Amino acid sequence: MMSRKNKKEKQTEKAEDQEKQQEDMIDNEATEESGFSQDKEGKDAEEDQEKVMSFGDSELVEDEPGEEVEDQADPETAEINWEKEKEELLDQIKRKQAEMDNLRRISKMEQKETREYGLHQFLCKLLPILDNLERGLEQARADKDVPESYVNGLEMIYKQLFQVLEQEGVRVMEAAGTSFDPHCHHAVMEVESEEEPGNVVEELQKGYWHYERVLRPAMVKVCRE
Repeated sequence: MMSRKNKKEKQTEKAEDQEKQQEDMIDNEATEESGFSQDKEGKDAEEDQEKVMSFGDSELVEDEPGEEVEDQADPETAEINWEKEKEELLDQIKRKQAEMDNLRRISKMEQKETREYGLHQFLCKLLPILDNLERGLEQARADKDVPESYVNGLEMIYKQLFQVLEQEGVRVMEAAGTSFDPHCHHAVMEVESEEEPGNVVEELQKGYWHYERVLRPAMVKVCRE
């Protein structure tokens, strides 16, 4: 009886050992499979990382020529911009210079007009003096009691004064025998004459020009139409 019992116990232990070995084998296989899967996942991750890095490198490599082209284009763009700015500045300088020239021209014209206006008024005031000097000279020539030296002195004064007036652009207006012009003639009367109707018959007071402006209109008689 004891031997059978021992035999059964041994068989039971052997079966348990076999089951344990099988369980250990199953655990080892599961561990190997998990390790293999982890290794595979790790390799896949490394491959993916390498692909990403290679893709990034390729992008960088592709971008490098563009950067070189951009670097090459920058000096040309800067030169174009500089030329454009230079042209704009030159245009501004020309405009300012033209404005200054216009201001100088306008200033000179205003100064000239102011001077001519003042001179015109001054010459108008001198004309009555010239008229009186001319009348006095005519009276002195007609009067035999006036010494000739006096007459010569008056003639000299008259010539000098008239020369000064001529230097300032004053000249005598020719009126007798010309057609009546209301812009430069002042008619005081109409008379019967053999002259053509509307012509100046006689000049009562001399008229004068100051360059192209009427300094004083001539006082005249006009032939009646």
